[in-house]
Amino acid sequence: MAIIRYPKCHRGRTDCEPIHCIPSEPPGITEEQFMTCDYVPDSFVCSGCVNKDSLMIEQDRYRLCFKNDLCDDMSDNDLQDLTSVITVISAALNLDAVLKVNNGIVEIPAENGLDRSK
Repeated sequence: MAIIRYPKCHRGRTDCEPIHCIPSEPPGITEEQFMTCDYVPDSFVCSGCVNKDSLMIEQDRYRLCFKNDLCDDMSDNDLQDLTSVITVISAALNLDAVLKVNNGIVEIPAENGLDRSK
């Protein structure tokens, strides 16, 4: 099975091959710019695979980037690091869901405009 990778690094780096990115497209972006990723996003989160020649620590092959107006983080991680990040984020989302339910808030996707049965 082929894996489609993200076509470019929004940092302009060449020491890492992008795997996936979720950028925020700037206002006024054209369809062509969007399709070719020819823009600089205001913020993004992305992951990539660090080139072997650029490794600081052999097992830290996976780069994780977060960038917005207030934060600009880039870290190289091994699989245990990534698993820990996912676990911590999952726990935060779980706590948020529990607190919402305990406060009588139940989010239903159809009420958020995701009802596709119409």
